[in-house]
Amino acid sequence: MKDGLPPPLPPPPIPPNVTPEPGKKKAERLPKARRGLGSRGNKISLSTNHFKVDVATLDRRCFHYSVSLTYEDGRPADGKIVGRKVIDRVHETYISELDGQQFAYDGEKSLFTAGPLPRKKLQFTVVLEDATSSRTQGNASSDGDGSPNMADRKRLRRPCQSKTYKVEISLAAKIPLQAIASALQGQDTENSQEAFRMLDIILKAACR
Repeated sequence: MKDGLPPPLPPPPIPPNVTPEPGKKKAERLPKARRGLGSRGNKISLSTNHFKVDVATLDRRCFHYSVSLTYEDGRPADGKIVGRKVIDRVHETYISELDGQQFAYDGEKSLFTAGPLPRKKLQFTVVLEDATSSRTQGNASSDGDGSPNMADRKRLRRPCQSKTYKVEISLAAKIPLQAIASALQGQDTENSQEAFRMLDIILKAACR
């Protein structure tokens, strides 16, 4: 008894002839069958790409890494175009330190590999040339005699600027390939969505 209150009552006993109701089993999400072709609306021509994907070994895992890109002063480097150029340079420069693993990168924060990288966290520094401010001889204007005018000659003499990027790649998750096969059979697992996202990024990277 506490503060003058009686102790709580115990739960009522279950009669011997009563069986407790089992917990409800999680329903499987099965693909719905088509009921037929559409009968209303306007017909259109639609071009699509279809990829046949076979998973030969279901007991393997793919590896999801988180990517952080910053400038030399610590400011975040945003943009898919810049991100892909930086990661491509990392792969070209440090391929021997990456155990030859190929990258599937979404241009932002996610990178996937078929095998593990040497360490759970890797840091790299790369330099990219930024030649957007200079012009080439092919698109420079001329004074009439075929030679660039004064303004274009100054631009042509301007050296290409370079930027330094710091890259950090950290292990985020291990994704079993079995999750893809299970999802196709209507079995929802905790890795289903991540597995399909990984597959989408891999196919997009293969088409670049």
